[in-house]
Amino acid sequence: MPAVDLQTLDIKNLKLGKSGRAVKLLYDKQPLQLCTSTMYIPFGVKFSVKEWTNYPEYYLDCFLNNSKSDISINFKECIGRLDSMISDLVKQNLTLFNSKTESPRSDFDYSPILRENGQYPKLMRLQVSRDRNGNFESFIFDENKQKVPIDENNIESILCKGKTFKTIIECVKVWYYNGKVGSIWKIVQLKFSERTVSNEPEENNTGGNVYNSLMIDD
Repeated sequence: MPAVDLQTLDIKNLKLGKSGRAVKLLYDKQPLQLCTSTMYIPFGVKFSVKEWTNYPEYYLDCFLNNSKSDISINFKECIGRLDSMISDLVKQNLTLFNSKTESPRSDFDYSPILRENGQYPKLMRLQVSRDRNGNFESFIFDENKQKVPIDENNIESILCKGKTFKTIIECVKVWYYNGKVGSIWKIVQLKFSERTVSNEPEENNTGGNVYNSLMIDD
């Protein structure tokens, strides 16, 4: 589905739905996808090893451009409104989170998409998705809009500290655990930018269908 413009997101089309054991955030019955404003990688890609998978899980902790442009400010505000929508949906659909070990309550603690980072800008965690065979599913494009293949041998040099980019992200699931609620997001498509984090204005974009070809506007 096309990436949704957060400024025109219609709460009536936003739903929670069960897919196996996971609870998905759906928009028009499809997993919600968004196109971000400019983001920055302060630490480089990281990975963790989980006992239930044969492959390391890679992720980026990144923060939004500190630009004072309308696009950057609006995106941050829209993310805050999306957090409120997700929290309300969970309260309305608590039975989706029933489990053998926990009965969900409406007085949960909500973990926002942009999490606190001390005196530094808030961070958003994005997964670099893999298929069952360990192949990376996230599409990466360079500044010249050329596709960049990634694997475990080069991912740390490509998704390295100091890079700026825009990305189409998708909500993997909404989780409820030990009285806390939050959401997990993955990179569907990422395009690097030559610009640095600055106060330069950003051009508007609304995303588009995500295929093997680049769908992120400059």
